[in-house]
Amino acid sequence: MLRYFLTRLLWVFIVLMSILTITFVFLKIQPEYPPTKYDDKKAWLVRNWNDGYMTRLVIDIDYKPTPDSEPLTPAELKALQAQYEANPKLYTIYTDQDINKPIRVLWVFERVPVAKQYGEWLRNVFTKFDWGVSTKIQMNVDATTVLNRSFGYTIGINLLVILFQIPFGLFLGITAAMKKDKLFDNIVSVIIMVFISLPSFVVIMLLMKWFGSDLGWLPYTWAAKDMPLAQRMLSHVIPVASLSLGGIASLSRRVRAELADGLTQDFVLLARTKGLSKRQAIYRHALRISLTPILPGLMFSFVGLFGGAGITEQVYGIPGAGWVFLQATLGGQPDYNVIMYDTAFFGFIGLFTGILIDMSYGLVDPRIKMGASNG
Repeated sequence: MLRYFLTRLLWVFIVLMSILTITFVFLKIQPEYPPTKYDDKKAWLVRNWNDGYMTRLVIDIDYKPTPDSEPLTPAELKALQAQYEANPKLYTIYTDQDINKPIRVLWVFERVPVAKQYGEWLRNVFTKFDWGVSTKIQMNVDATTVLNRSFGYTIGINLLVILFQIPFGLFLGITAAMKKDKLFDNIVSVIIMVFISLPSFVVIMLLMKWFGSDLGWLPYTWAAKDMPLAQRMLSHVIPVASLSLGGIASLSRRVRAELADGLTQDFVLLARTKGLSKRQAIYRHALRISLTPILPGLMFSFVGLFGGAGITEQVYGIPGAGWVFLQATLGGQPDYNVIMYDTAFFGFIGLFTGILIDMSYGLVDPRIKMGASNG
């Protein structure tokens, strides 16, 4: 089991690095949009230079085109600075904003090739866990800091969704299977199809209108940290409900289908002939076998919640990781470093969940052995 786990963990690392490499290259071949404010732009350029993503040339009063040449005259310096400023492939900034100085110091930055940037990025990430700084969400703040503040919102909401989704989904699915083709089963089946068909962002907008705007029972936007505790707790209801309803419907349908089929199996019928009630036969035998094919979808639904949570967070104003990712990618000015760190987080969650799914098979059905040879 340990060898199997370590092998799968190695493949998680390989696949994740492949994803990040492709993302890095695609981001770097796109146009880049540095900050426009002077202080922010200067800090951003210096940070990129320190990280090894740019080279820097200083054009000042002592500048010489070659080590053996004479310093340029003021007129030549100004002409050279203007030439560098006009080059669209270069980033230029004066070290101060005093335009009355006869000769101002100009810094000229140029991007190094993408392959070298990638090497520097690997070195920064693996030696210093430095993912760079944000250029859009929170200017010149470390990307890790920006996202670490938001992960708590996303993970907290998703855990609440799972806490509601699993028990309610199992209850409705089991009850519908026990009352197959009866009134309760038919009603549940209709409700299931309705909520499976509705995207979570449609559900949350309907809930915001009905319970937030029209009735005023619940906040129609996310409560800030300085709001009263009761207000903050109530602001969880609409996003958790919007993400839970579709998951409950999907889980109920799978449980009902698997359990209804399991109740017709010989081992369940044999258990009934030995005196077990229908409920006892379900909980002792049929349910455990029925959960085996359901488990992968159940665990991957947790990963899928992060995708749906991004839109939900955007609509409801939740400053979670999904909201940050959308803000970093939309608007024509991508926040490259935030996108890379966010991709690493979501990618690791998805890939590691795959390992947990495979290992959990053995817990649900002891006949399944992970990594066992066919011989």
